Amino acid sequence: MRLRLTTPTRRVRGRRLAGVGCALGLGAAVLLSARPLVAEDRIVLRGNYYREQSTRVLAPVVYIEKDLPDERFTVGAEYLLDAVTSASIGAGAAAVTGGDYLFTEFRHETTLRLASRLRNWSLGGFFRYSTESDWISRSFGLSLARDVFDRAGTVAVSYTGNFDSVNKIFAGRVLPHKSTGDTNLQQVNFLSLGYTHALTRRLLGGVLLEGIIATGPQDNPYRQVRDGLPETHPLLRHRGAISGFLRFAVPRTPLVLEPRYRLYGDDWGIVAHGLDLRAHVRFLKRVVLRARYRYYTQSGASFWAADGYYGPDVAYRTADPKMSKFHSHTPGAELVLELDGLASRVRGLRWLQGAWVSATYNHIFQTNRFGNARLGSLAFSVPF
Repeated sequence: MRLRLTTPTRRVRGRRLAGVGCALGLGAAVLLSARPLVAEDRIVLRGNYYREQSTRVLAPVVYIEKDLPDERFTVGAEYLLDAVTSASIGAGAAAVTGGDYLFTEFRHETTLRLASRLRNWSLGGFFRYSTESDWISRSFGLSLARDVFDRAGTVAVSYTGNFDSVNKIFAGRVLPHKSTGDTNLQQVNFLSLGYTHALTRRLLGGVLLEGIIATGPQDNPYRQVRDGLPETHPLLRHRGAISGFLRFAVPRTPLVLEPRYRLYGDDWGIVAHGLDLRAHVRFLKRVVLRARYRYYTQSGASFWAADGYYGPDVAYRTADPKMSKFHSHTPGAELVLELDGLASRVRGLRWLQGAWVSATYNHIFQTNRFGNARLGSLAFSVPF
């Protein structure tokens, strides 16, 4: 079994968070450890926390993975409880709450994952179901990878389909949100093609191409622009990105350097650049420290108005901070402690052999209306 860290992935909604998923790059540091890849069943418990000026998110996750009967076929199941507490004005829902009050929503998400390894081929798939008071989401994904050049390189392709029912709570009732169209179904099709290659014994590189097509209502059903008109977004969006990374093990040191870059663009007029610099170091034999810095900048959508005002005849209007021109700086750190040493020294703790704990913290300095944010997580993983 390959050790896989799981973090919750969430759909992009107008009243939801910006940049949460990109700040949770937890897997790389652990994957750099010297632990052999042996078959094992595993449980991962993780608690995620996000806080900015108008929103707080608590998201505990439980993930269980089992090989049937070995790593050639793996089944995984995940449950996420997402508790989001927001100020109603900040979230665009003052009309629902009757004023500027704190309100909390709960999202329940379950995911089933399947994976298999057959010689040079790796196959995977998942199905996810998520529900909350005014939103139902169903998504599935398939992935295929093949090792090439005597396993020096890997080609991977994946597809994800997302089908969401977008609703709105009005006068105590849940009504379909159809925006400017005739359906409340939001569909997102995501396709990626990637290649990684061991360039030398100490240098690994990779490139990834991504394409996304989204149709259906993509605005916030509760949010209004400054002149009181409802927010409206186009019903069709094409998005694309190209990214690359290098991972270099510095000779005669426990240090690994990992720069990443991503260029993004869509037909709504947004162009974004993301630079992520990471450093991983192993010390005291069973401790891995990761430091990172991420810089992100984007242009505003073509229908974004800097002053927030729109005329009544304007087709598309937005008050979404993610549609505005902004930039952000994100420093962060992660500490991973492998518990093998404790398991070997204390007889009653032998069950901790192969277990680890991790703590992550990232601080986001951003210039959009969300303001600065704090993002952290605590995780514990143990084989069984």
